[in-house]
Amino acid sequence: MITLGRLSFNGPFLAPLWSPPKSAGLYAVLVPGWRLLTFRALYFGQAERFDPELVKTHARHPEWLTIAGTDWNLYIATHEMSFSTPSQREAAARELARSYKPEFKPVDKNAPSLGTLLIAQSLRNSQDK
Repeated sequence: MITLGRLSFNGPFLAPLWSPPKSAGLYAVLVPGWRLLTFRALYFGQAERFDPELVKTHARHPEWLTIAGTDWNLYIATHEMSFSTPSQREAAARELARSYKPEFKPVDKNAPSLGTLLIAQSLRNSQDK
């Protein structure tokens, strides 16, 4: 059992070994955190019926693999909402995502590095004096 936001989730379970519940609800895709027995949320979603291939067939699966390294480093936790509507589940998933901010923005390869920015700033400061 793990608490995310104000909701209790079952799991986290290793994604390749996960046996999904037979109801509707929310799910969280997680990776291990820096400390023992901690997890970092990558994604929150909702499903009418959970599928064992839910993580592998998701459009963001390649992104999660770049963060986790392997499917064996991806975990899933579920919060069952048996008699909920899709809009209720979507609202709950949005609320969780808003509080955890799990998005990871890709690095722009054309953007200058931090070192370049610091050198440019020091040159500007020295010219101002």
